[in-house]
Amino acid sequence: MITHRPTRRLLLLMAGALLLGGCGLSENGEPQAIPPGNLPPELLDPDPSSSTSVPGAGTPVAIYLLASDGEVERLVAVPREIPELDEPGQRVDAVLRPLTEAEVDGGFSTFIPGDTVLLDTELDQETGIVTVNLSNELFSVEGESLSKAFAQIVYSVFEDERVREVRFRRDGETIQAQDDGGAGRDTVTKADYRAFAPE
Repeated sequence: MITHRPTRRLLLLMAGALLLGGCGLSENGEPQAIPPGNLPPELLDPDPSSSTSVPGAGTPVAIYLLASDGEVERLVAVPREIPELDEPGQRVDAVLRPLTEAEVDGGFSTFIPGDTVLLDTELDQETGIVTVNLSNELFSVEGESLSKAFAQIVYSVFEDERVREVRFRRDGETIQAQDDGGAGRDTVTKADYRAFAPE
């Protein structure tokens, strides 16, 4: 079959006009706003407030690492971000994160083993006691190193003004926390880690 060139050219022009019309371009070639009523439902956000959130955005809070002060290692407040200020567990999660490059370069260290996992937290609003349930990996360090790990967590959690004491669990079982002298305590506060207190 023979196709005449003029016919093919005409068909191409018509197809181009249809495509431009489908893209929402007016006769003058300028883009035009499409009324919301003409948008497909799947493109509309059913919860417009959700559009204001920025992925990865958070609120800076102080967590505690350690840094050498002469021959003594002391706790130092370092900023990290968490999504929710009202969740004490997120402060624990923040202090469990590995050191950043900037923190390493700044001479900071952590005594919390990198594979330690926060299983859950519970804050008693009446007593101010927060229970922190951690995985067994925390106890791969011993002695003063373990005391420093507890101190980092306690100081970080105490940045929440509602907290009065901290109780620890290991894999769901209540345990004693080791203070700065190596003694076990049912609940601890910042006062139990004066040996590592910030200056």
